Amino acid sequence: MGAVRGTLAVVLAFLLQRGLLAWFPVWGVSPWLLPSVVCLLGLFQGADRGAGYGLLGGFLCLFSGASPWVLALLPLAGGVAGAVFPRRWGFWGNWLRTGAVLAGWEILLVLGHWLTGSALTACLRIAGPELLLSAALFPLAALLVGGEKKRP
Repeated sequence: MGAVRGTLAVVLAFLLQRGLLAWFPVWGVSPWLLPSVVCLLGLFQGADRGAGYGLLGGFLCLFSGASPWVLALLPLAGGVAGAVFPRRWGFWGNWLRTGAVLAGWEILLVLGHWLTGSALTACLRIAGPELLLSAALFPLAALLVGGEKKRP
């Protein structure tokens, strides 16, 4: 998978997330597709490219009105996915590894919002459904990213 295809996957995931999924909240939250796509790109292409795709997605989200935390955490998620899990895995292995990175993503989001004055219970009430919805959207993220290839 080349850089152009990865960039297109990030842009398409952003458009789906903000243009379609934002209109259909489940359990009071809008599903996030972009973190799963960035994690998969990090798993498939390495930590540096995963962080780069996360930076692109973070800027897209920031310019569309998302929290600045997203700009900080998307590159971190892509980089950590590529650095911590350096080998290729099958669909379910990638799902578990992406889920682990997304759980860390939610923990950092909860801590960040809590430290800036939000109620901890409100943050946790949002984090749980977001994590479950991100895990449920993983097949769509895998479809956007495509088949895994050997990392460079």
